[in-house]
Amino acid sequence: MRAAIIIFITLCLISGQVLCFKVFGCTGGSVMFKCKNSNQRKSYDQYKGKYFCRNRDCTPGISNEIQHHWVNNGRFSLYDDENSSFFTVFIRNLSREDDGEYTCGNKQKWSHDVTLVVNNKSSSCGTSVIQAAHIGQMITLNCEYEHGFEKHTKVIYSLNVDPVHVLNSSQSSQSSEEKFILSDSQKDHFNVTIRNISTADDGGVYLCGVERDQTDKRPSETSITHITFIKEIHLNVHTQLTSVQAEAYISKSVFIKCKFPQEFKGNKKFIQKDPSQKIPVNKQNQWTLHDNVKMFDDSSEGLLKVFISDLTAADEATYKCGVNIADDHLFTEIKLTVNQADHFLGSSKSSAVVGESVKLICSYPEKHNEAIKHICKENNEKICQIISSSEQQRFEFSDSAAGVFTVIISNVRLTDAGVYWCGAETRHKHLTSVSLTNKHELTLTMSLVIGREGDSAEIKCPYDANQAKEIKQLCKGKCFTQDAQNIIQSDEAHVKKTKISVKDDTELNLFTVTITDLRAEDVGKYWCAVKDAFNLPIDLMIIMKDGITHEASVRGSVSISCKYIRKNNQSVFCRDQPNICVRDGVHVSSNNRINGRFSLTDQTSAGVFTVNISNLTEEDSGKYWCGEEHSGSFIFTEVHLHVNREMTTSDTKKETAQETKKPVTEMTTSPTKTETSQDEEKTEMISSDTKTETAHVTEKPEMTTSDTKKETLQETKKPGFPVIAVVSVGLILLALVIVLILIKLKHNKHERRQTGDHETAQEQIQDTRHHSDSDHESTHLYSTVQFVQVQR
Repeated sequence: MRAAIIIFITLCLISGQVLCFKVFGCTGGSVMFKCKNSNQRKSYDQYKGKYFCRNRDCTPGISNEIQHHWVNNGRFSLYDDENSSFFTVFIRNLSREDDGEYTCGNKQKWSHDVTLVVNNKSSSCGTSVIQAAHIGQMITLNCEYEHGFEKHTKVIYSLNVDPVHVLNSSQSSQSSEEKFILSDSQKDHFNVTIRNISTADDGGVYLCGVERDQTDKRPSETSITHITFIKEIHLNVHTQLTSVQAEAYISKSVFIKCKFPQEFKGNKKFIQKDPSQKIPVNKQNQWTLHDNVKMFDDSSEGLLKVFISDLTAADEATYKCGVNIADDHLFTEIKLTVNQADHFLGSSKSSAVVGESVKLICSYPEKHNEAIKHICKENNEKICQIISSSEQQRFEFSDSAAGVFTVIISNVRLTDAGVYWCGAETRHKHLTSVSLTNKHELTLTMSLVIGREGDSAEIKCPYDANQAKEIKQLCKGKCFTQDAQNIIQSDEAHVKKTKISVKDDTELNLFTVTITDLRAEDVGKYWCAVKDAFNLPIDLMIIMKDGITHEASVRGSVSISCKYIRKNNQSVFCRDQPNICVRDGVHVSSNNRINGRFSLTDQTSAGVFTVNISNLTEEDSGKYWCGEEHSGSFIFTEVHLHVNREMTTSDTKKETAQETKKPVTEMTTSPTKTETSQDEEKTEMISSDTKTETAHVTEKPEMTTSDTKKETLQETKKPGFPVIAVVSVGLILLALVIVLILIKLKHNKHERRQTGDHETAQEQIQDTRHHSDSDHESTHLYSTVQFVQVQR
């Protein structure tokens, strides 16, 4: 980075005891050399008044009066050891202005001239870097040097103990148990490993140096050498709370919570991916964004929340989640691995009805089977936040299989719409990580509105309390789109519209639209909207007035023809209630024409579709629906199917046997008016007698031919058969008899023969009995005529 250090120490003996030498350095670097006492005889005075100064007038300069202590003056330091024949001068952070002539010596006896040459031509000299480490860690420092110094002795010094202190040299013997271990590649760099950093005191400034003399060659044992420091390393040692392994997956997300001691909850937090990329969180209680990394400093809980989305292989790294404390910081190390995500369920879209429940299916690594299951919801910044404690009671978790769990959200609310992530949670003392593996997009709809043709229907649109003063509207089609049809707005309650009325209840946060006189054309998907931030779909379905009824027999088949109300629609045939059958009860449709015993034939030209059900059972009886789908909504025609039980031969025999024990059904005749009171009296007597005679006659169910023959044979053997036959024929001839009686009575108005009349009636009845053998079932005629009782 800066010019290489080339230090030449030229010793020159000029006159007497004066010694002079030259030192070379580079900008940004440091140099340390020894000013040697040329007087071999030791005296008390030689230890007093050591100095190093510029030019002959010694301005500016540095001096000391005591031994074993470093004396500092800015970048210049001096150390005098009374047991040595020299004192040490250290100059740090050289610059071009430091180039020049200097003097070092003893104020009483001797001095040396020193020429300092500062070079700035080297790229590897004078560099300064910052490195970080934490307690308990082992770290390696790297020191580069120029070509030509491969064989020179390398040293590492520390500025933490006094200004400068040697720690190790490449020429000294080293043990693997030593704290500082120096290894030289003898090519272009050497390394210094610091083992088991135990305290913050191990941090500070370290100097990498090369020992050399006045030439570029390796110094000899008799050479006067000095140290040229080529690199400064600032090592920051921090306190680590813990180190945690976290796992995540490509294209997925990970949510991390770092916990710090409560006394630091107000301190600033940070996340660090590597030593050169430290991301500070400058604001508390709000999200800070940095590429795909989002951070939230929760000052109330002393937490730093980190959300990393859309993970790639490049996100795999060792992170530090930390808090600043004074001149240091605490942190938790997070070793994040990012793996392939081939074995997880893909993203899904679900629709939930407001007020009902919805189930989300989540997959996770089977090795985390005992881990806590987690679900979170994205906010407007696409950051997945934990479900609030007040809402958690509506979220029910259950394990359905290995690596799979379900989340049921009950009593779905308007605020539940959005994107959810779920996964497995791993907890540690100071950190919680959640690998989010499944993404669910949840949309909301309202319950189906079903109305009958000619009736009215209410479409109810809920909204948030903070939208009470906003204008709401109902559209057919999604509001604020090109094809949307605006039906009505909340501020149009005073406007009279055909079939449409509106009411906005701001206390209940409910916007209600009533549609009257429903017709097939009213069917469709409607949308409740508040501005462009809220759009809730509601399906309106219509049931037509005219229904269909069919009867069939067990083991038979039936064909049901359903009329299309509107053209170019999809047809369905289903059972149960309309709102259930289109979802769970569809038997056949335009897309699935054959399903077991059910089949559908489309006759578009005739405007009908026909559903055939074969091999009927009694359980097939019930209510069905012919439906046609229009833009996601349905028009229904109600179908009633009655499947009758088929009568077997054994059933017929049992019924015949029971028939012989049944009383004959009572037969009556309709009253006939007569011209005289005497005729009325006579007909009353006849009618009374008829009731007595027909008390044992009954209606019988339909039977097969063989069964009828058997019953006829049995009838002829009954003791009352002649009477029944006579009465049956008599009823057929009853009208003629009445006419004859009336004529007779007219001609014999003044001369009645009561007895003769009775005899005539008796003869007619007997005659009737002889003609009724072949017809034992006759049509019921009604009369008030009184028959004379017939003696058997």
